[in-house]
Amino acid sequence: MTYKMAGVLLDDLFKKAEAKRDGTSDLGAELRFTHAEEIIPLAALMGLPESTQGVTEEQPFTYATNPWRGSDVAPLGANVQWDLYRKGNSYLVRMLYNEKETAFKAGCVPVSKGSKFYDLDELERCFGRTN
Repeated sequence: MTYKMAGVLLDDLFKKAEAKRDGTSDLGAELRFTHAEEIIPLAALMGLPESTQGVTEEQPFTYATNPWRGSDVAPLGANVQWDLYRKGNSYLVRMLYNEKETAFKAGCVPVSKGSKFYDLDELERCFGRTN
C-alpha cells in the first residue's frame, strides 16, 4: 500500500517536470506537503540515503541490528524537492532531500562526475519511464 502511494507521488514529480519540458504547463512551482507515512516510502522508492535498509522474516527490525531510523529518513519537516532548470533544449533536475542537495539513486548518471544535476531524459531512463 505504501509503495502504491509513493508511486503516485513519484509519477506526479515526473509528470510536472515533463509537462514543463513539453510546454504543456506554465507553472512556476507545484508545492505539496505530507507526513512521514508518505515521505518514507517515497524516499525508499527513490533509493534516497538511509531509506533502504531492508529486513527479512528471519531477521526482523530491531534497533540493535538495523541502522534504519524513520527519524533520519523523515525528520520533522521532511521534504523532497525537484528543481527544474532549462539549459538550451535540455531540462536539468536537481533534488533537495530534507533541504540538502542529494544525488539520485545509483544507476542514474549526473550531467558530470560529482554533479547533483541530472538531465530529465536520464532520470526517465533511470526510473524506467522510457518506452
